[in-house]
Amino acid sequence: MAGTLRGGPGADPGPTFVVRVEPADRSAGVMRDSPVLLRLSRRVDPASVSMQTVEVRDPSGCVPAHVELSPDGLVLILRPRRLLTPDVEHEVRATGLRDDGGREVAAHRSRFLTCRLSTRDLADASVDREGISDLKSLA
Repeated sequence: MAGTLRGGPGADPGPTFVVRVEPADRSAGVMRDSPVLLRLSRRVDPASVSMQTVEVRDPSGCVPAHVELSPDGLVLILRPRRLLTPDVEHEVRATGLRDDGGREVAAHRSRFLTCRLSTRDLADASVDREGISDLKSLA
């Protein structure tokens, strides 16, 4: 039989790509202080991780954020340095990353819509005598 066996020694492992993103693509009602997580199919080269290769954008441009890589090299974590703009679409972009084998990671784009709340708003919400938060004033 002629042909190449897949998965054998020297086989091309295929491209590295974003397996999952949180908030998920097209999510709505995302809290304004939510971190953004990108899980990749292979370990990422830490030297390729920067605000130029991983970013969150809103209508005014790039959202200032701290970007870090998990210890196992598989998860990128973006922590915005300010609250995300309420009630607008945000775009997550990952371009120019390299995996630990030096291969380019497939470009990623996804979007999510924020709500007006942050987790701090929930913690600060008043609780009535039945133990139910009064969030009507925050909506």
